[in-house]
Amino acid sequence: MRRWTAALALACASCEFGQGDAKVPGEPLGTFAVVAELDTSNCGSGALGSTDVWEFEVQLSKDYDQLFWLNGREVIPGVLASDGESFEFDTRVQVDVLEPKPGVLGCTLNRQDRASGRLGYDDEMVTSFKGRLTFAYTPSADSDCAPLMGVEGGFSTLPCEMKYDAEANLAAEK
Repeated sequence: MRRWTAALALACASCEFGQGDAKVPGEPLGTFAVVAELDTSNCGSGALGSTDVWEFEVQLSKDYDQLFWLNGREVIPGVLASDGESFEFDTRVQVDVLEPKPGVLGCTLNRQDRASGRLGYDDEMVTSFKGRLTFAYTPSADSDCAPLMGVEGGFSTLPCEMKYDAEANLAAEK
């Protein structure tokens, strides 16, 4: 079971926005301290090591109608609406949670991430944002994820989805 928990934590590792040194495209807006609270989840309590409150930092930058979410591993491009405030990011990743073995399919999860919300301004400077973070998990067609069902750190059901309400403020410069 410990091996599954480690594999599940890896499946959510890129949920950890804000680690590392991604290059900043466009105009840097700053680093934001984010507090996200779990609103709904049908994945199960503690699935993939999830918690009810999640705190992290993320860098944002913009270039015209694009907003960039820099999670430290990659730059995720998003759309900034014509109002200059509303934004949306979508990204997908596929993670091998249980490696296939002879006679065993293994479990590969397709994860779709979405962040949407509104930027908050003080004068013309972005100082905050509020929004929603959604993580949806679906096993690939050639997977057997049954060993992950109903176990600690596993799932109650698949496919499933976790939704967090997030608020962020510009972090103090270090």
